[in-house]
Amino acid sequence: MAEADSWDADSFEPEEPIKKAAIHDKWEGEDEDDDVKLEQSSEDTALTPEEELAEKLRVKKLQEDSDLELAKEAFGVSNNVTGIDAMSPSSKDDFTEFERLLKDKILPYEKSIHYSTFLESLFRDLCLSLEVEDLKKISNSLTVLLSEKQRQEKQNKGKKKKKGVLPGGGLKAKMKDDLADYGEFDGGYVQDYEDFM
Repeated sequence: MAEADSWDADSFEPEEPIKKAAIHDKWEGEDEDDDVKLEQSSEDTALTPEEELAEKLRVKKLQEDSDLELAKEAFGVSNNVTGIDAMSPSSKDDFTEFERLLKDKILPYEKSIHYSTFLESLFRDLCLSLEVEDLKKISNSLTVLLSEKQRQEKQNKGKKKKKGVLPGGGLKAKMKDDLADYGEFDGGYVQDYEDFM
């Protein structure tokens, strides 16, 4: 036990000097982060004015997006956008789906008296930026549609006239016959009025 107690003796000298522990106020691995930050800051100072402006705009955009998301969360607006609003068509199939969704959205209003004016204005506004050749294609398609509708309307009128053709004068003769049914021309009403006086 003498060896164990030797450290307690006044003449005890440790075999190896104890090194003072370096005082660190950082966790293991934090020093590495500082090195990376110093490298980034030196890179930041080497930016051109255009790059600095672009970086400021990027940071501002990120901040605005973050603020918008916070506002949406605060007011309970969800990001579950579907349907037309979620569309960003780029391929032919995407545009076909986009067309279907637009038709589904617009067609319920076709009975409105404002519908044809709406379509005229919409097509005019949408076609302003088109090239001449593309505009000709659309115009030709609408002209063909108009011709087809006029042909169908003419056929339908022709069928109705055959059923309702009256001999001896058409519409005027039909009106005269209708009035005669009520007795106006045969003196029926006139007699009733004469008896009254």
